[in-house]
Amino acid sequence: MRYQIPQFIFENGYLPHGAEEAIRNPQWGISYGFAPYVSQIIGVLFMKIAGIFTGDAYAIFMAARLVNVIFATLTVWISFKIAEQLFAQRVYRLLFVVLVAFLPQFIFLSSYINNDMMAIFSTSLIVFAWVTGLKDGWPVKSCVVLGIGMGLCALSYYNAYGFLLLSVVLFFVSNLLLEKRSFREKEFRRSIYIVIILFAAIAAWWFIRNYMIYNGDILGFKTTEHYQELYAIDSLKPSMAETIQRAGIPLGQMLTGKGWLLFSYLSMVGCFGALDIWLPIWIYAVYSAIFAVGMIGCVMAFVAFVRSENTKEKRQKLLLGICMALAIVIPVVLSAYYSYTSDYQPQGRYVLSCLLPLMFFMTTGIKTIVEKICKSKKSEAIAVAVVCLAVAGIAIYCYAGVLWPAYH
Repeated sequence: MRYQIPQFIFENGYLPHGAEEAIRNPQWGISYGFAPYVSQIIGVLFMKIAGIFTGDAYAIFMAARLVNVIFATLTVWISFKIAEQLFAQRVYRLLFVVLVAFLPQFIFLSSYINNDMMAIFSTSLIVFAWVTGLKDGWPVKSCVVLGIGMGLCALSYYNAYGFLLLSVVLFFVSNLLLEKRSFREKEFRRSIYIVIILFAAIAAWWFIRNYMIYNGDILGFKTTEHYQELYAIDSLKPSMAETIQRAGIPLGQMLTGKGWLLFSYLSMVGCFGALDIWLPIWIYAVYSAIFAVGMIGCVMAFVAFVRSENTKEKRQKLLLGICMALAIVIPVVLSAYYSYTSDYQPQGRYVLSCLLPLMFFMTTGIKTIVEKICKSKKSEAIAVAVVCLAVAGIAIYCYAGVLWPAYH
């Protein structure tokens, strides 16, 4: 369904209406054309380039995937930049980047057509802007990156929209309360204008277009529901679909009894194909151990942080930490709400916009534990190297030992 959109643009030369019959799914009665599909629009560029050299349909299809390869590569590059700001020691910078870059599901998302990778890339820009903005007092560079990141985020996945809200909160709290700035200051107003202008320049056109062609429905939610009611098969019409909520099942039972939390977690680590190619259980066990150590270490780090002297730097770290934590919680809440009220989909990719904040906390926690256990810098480096090699080795095995055999 995702590929139908760039294919339509490639063949017809214009952006489709979401209800266009050529891209509409016969069962669901809708398409992905109602939600932002800028990632697919960019993919058309690569399809056009491939089309210069070949008319082979498969080659052109593969070309459309390159946009997510590029988004993933840029995300890893931004991760290095973020790590330089967050961690003083090179070994922990490397650990942070490895945890991001080698997560099996992250690599899988970079290999096919979806909006998730654009969401992850845009949130990496936002996190970089948060970190540098807090550290350097919001220079023009940080404002530019924040505006670009927010604009791209608005055009990616709705599950990532928590970053937009948190960016507004972090920006104004850090400037007004921590930096003691005032709206009367020219430089502060300039910072606001930079973020707003870049955000609007990148994202406004899509929502204006929606407003014009979907009768004021800028997000496309009501229009999507209208066409789904019109064209979907009876069991999938919004008025007739049997949702968890309509079945009278409590939310808590969906999360635990039906396994929503478990399946969302496992597929966040890695699940290939159409959610039917699972990894060996030992891989989930290794990642669970890594996350458990990271969480324990985070608690220890937080206790030490609370006891530290109350300085401006501490308040900056607290604000960053709160926003990072909420950036993890919000996508999970939105995904759970969608599964409960609309369509039961415990898919880890729906929450992976939280990837960089999650791995920031995991790196911080592992760092705390390793520093507590190891007596020298050399032993620290060895311990972290073991974790990095294990994570990288798992990623390689997932493709050589799981995905490749599944398709060949």
